[in-house]
Amino acid sequence: MRRPLSRQVRCFRSAEDGIAAVELALILPVLLTLMIGGIQVIAYINAVRKIERVVESISQMVSQTRPVGNSSIATVNASDLHFSFDAAMVLFPYLMAEGKRQNRSWSKVITINYAGIIFTQTAKNCADSADQSACYRADVSWTSIGTQQPSTGPVYRPCGTPQIAADNKAPPTRTALPRSLFGPASMVVIDVEFTFTPTFGARYLPSIRIARSAYVQPRYATRVDYDPTNNDGIATTC
Repeated sequence: MRRPLSRQVRCFRSAEDGIAAVELALILPVLLTLMIGGIQVIAYINAVRKIERVVESISQMVSQTRPVGNSSIATVNASDLHFSFDAAMVLFPYLMAEGKRQNRSWSKVITINYAGIIFTQTAKNCADSADQSACYRADVSWTSIGTQQPSTGPVYRPCGTPQIAADNKAPPTRTALPRSLFGPASMVVIDVEFTFTPTFGARYLPSIRIARSAYVQPRYATRVDYDPTNNDGIATTC
């Protein structure tokens, strides 16, 4: 004997069999998305911290070069730059995995540029002691041209073009320096750029460019120059 339709409806509404499975099916995609997204955020934050460590470490390695004899000018050569460049692999092992994923050498997935900056006084009696960019010109004395550059174009600091004074909080560029750096000194500049590509969902999520720069005065010398002896093309004097 068939039950009345109204009774069947009441039984259907009161039945709880399979509710947990339905709820799981509805919420599982959301949970997976949040979990994968959280993993990618952590990976990105870790990449930023590693890039900052690479910039800081390489800048210290170059700026702490000691002059020879009684000279006040220190020099670095191609071997010194290659040695400091290779340190990035130790400081940021993720480069190995990223290079393997792209079927490229790890040195091809990161951009590390070096430059020496010399400030020349062009005027006296600057009105603002905290901003002397109007009284000094910043010239590139040597720059790295042989390291891997992004596909969008070279980002090493060019010879023959004075660096312009930019806002201290402006993103780093190849043609500008923070205006607070201008003054009677020299500078070693290290620019590092890395493109972070999400491991999951790379087809749908955009890559993120991470760019960091370090500006360091030589510790044991008045300036750090580049010695072109046995140069293999990694850098050039200006």
